[in-house]
Amino acid sequence: MSVPDVSIKPIIIGLTGGIASGKSTALLHFKKLNIPVIDSDQIVRNLWQSNNDMIQKAESHFGFTIHTADDRKKLSEIIFKDQKEREFLNKLVHPYVFKQIEIEKKFLKSSPIIVIDMPLLYEVSYQKKCDHVLVVYVDLKTQLRRLMRRSHLTKSDALNRINAQMPLEEKAKLADVALDNNKTMGNLNKQIDAFLGGLKK
Repeated sequence: MSVPDVSIKPIIIGLTGGIASGKSTALLHFKKLNIPVIDSDQIVRNLWQSNNDMIQKAESHFGFTIHTADDRKKLSEIIFKDQKEREFLNKLVHPYVFKQIEIEKKFLKSSPIIVIDMPLLYEVSYQKKCDHVLVVYVDLKTQLRRLMRRSHLTKSDALNRINAQMPLEEKAKLADVALDNNKTMGNLNKQIDAFLGGLKK
């Protein structure tokens, strides 16, 4: 007689937000709780270092080599200013990202919870693969101030980067949980703890 498979799949939490909304702060708390995190930004950085197929397709489209940090900075400046080019790059890069995420999820299959950190989660429809989506939310004034200070950008350049993503208000409405990060780090951490506590009931 065969034994039924009673293995429990991990709960997949998609964590997203906007640039300079405080998503990294939230991730740090998950890591302190020993909850594994799959970092899509780190996957993208690794792909630009090692995935020649993706790099060659990007170089062919944009017309310059993409090997150094300066090359990638040049590419970032293009896509933040041009929506069509940004959409092209997202369609090119994200299938490689999704493939790597699936590989990492298999390594973590014994974990009760896996957090997937993805800034463009809604833009690339990854919410369909998550059990819960959390959005780290701040108001626009706070987001703009933090981004200008963090990245040493002018107000115009900072707004270009913010506007290149889906508005945070819209993401917050779509999310299962909106984590308000307009206050302190401790307040943000308490909201995460409350969410996790609800999962265990």
